[in-house]
Amino acid sequence: MFIQIDEQPKKSFALFNLGFRPFFLLAALSAFILMAIWGLSYANVIQLKSYYGFIDWHSHEMLFGYAAAVIAGFLLTAVRNWTNVDTITKTPLALLAGIWVLARVLPFTPIPGVIIAIVDVSFFFFLALAVAHPILKVKQWNNLIMIAIISFFMVGDILVQSQHLGLMSNGVAKGNLVALYSVLLIIQVLTGRVMPFFTRVVVPDTQVVERPRLEKILLTVLVLLALADVLALNGLIISLLAGILLVAHIMRVSPWFSNPVLTIPILWVLYAGYFWLLVGFALKLMVGLDLVANNLAIHAWTVGAIGITTYGMMARVSLGHTGREMLPSKLAVIGFYLLFIAAVIRVIFPVFSMTHYVLWVEISALFWSIAFLLFAIVYIPVLTQPRVDGRAG
Repeated sequence: MFIQIDEQPKKSFALFNLGFRPFFLLAALSAFILMAIWGLSYANVIQLKSYYGFIDWHSHEMLFGYAAAVIAGFLLTAVRNWTNVDTITKTPLALLAGIWVLARVLPFTPIPGVIIAIVDVSFFFFLALAVAHPILKVKQWNNLIMIAIISFFMVGDILVQSQHLGLMSNGVAKGNLVALYSVLLIIQVLTGRVMPFFTRVVVPDTQVVERPRLEKILLTVLVLLALADVLALNGLIISLLAGILLVAHIMRVSPWFSNPVLTIPILWVLYAGYFWLLVGFALKLMVGLDLVANNLAIHAWTVGAIGITTYGMMARVSLGHTGREMLPSKLAVIGFYLLFIAAVIRVIFPVFSMTHYVLWVEISALFWSIAFLLFAIVYIPVLTQPRVDGRAG
């Protein structure tokens, strides 16, 4: 299925010239459409009928749909840079994107559930093959973790599908957690690789110190937290692990941050996402002590850390890899703010007023949808047209 294509001819339609193009566009459109549908359904304006059901459809599409699309686009682009080996383009890339789209549509058809499950899981299988080929070709063993993360996603999806096919009783909860922690793991790894260097480009005095021991601690403890959460171990264990991660991440990010960061939207948006990663760990610590609801920690990570970080990375990568200056449009910057406000409303407001919980959810969903609609408006021409510098990609 995956054929390597070398030089790409310069054409007016460039959507399938490189992995980030179709998957970032699909991610933005799905984030807008799926959240809008969810918000309307949550408000009882429309009735949602899906193979996954009402609640499970929302969690599945945000993790295995939206987040997976962003990760696919990023890895298919980044791996080419890391290895200097072309990743899939043109027809193979279009086929992979088509599988992703089909997996979003089939749950609303009367087709047998086993076919829906096979199509959904197959996306991660083919994505893993596409990412593995260049990494294995150049024996870049340090990047095998990316293949492992995609494999974790596939395992999580298998667990979810197993419950919907009647093969197990708690596959959805466990599978969603596996997917959630897979996204957090890739965010943790990639922020460590790119954020200090992105920062130093515009803030020359930024301290970039290699701390491999701290990175190993972060990796190990996050995996342990994921296992403890999936296996529903004692709350004190979860609190301890979350607390260690909170402290370790503060130690990690503190040297990178300085006040000039706040004046550069394409940079501060990544730190805003990192902030919500920390909030998620802090809330998870309190969840283990039965002080707050687990739902708040989950949405600090999904709406805040994942939503804002992926939005910021898509905005940055889309500009950089199309030969454009790293200056996001005003509409994109408005999207940055809207997503941050959506996270505040979804996570913080319920702490002070649970009586208006439904309202907070609906307003947060509205802000999220508008943010990604703005992204789509700005980046459709960027993602579908050739690079402005005439280069391939």
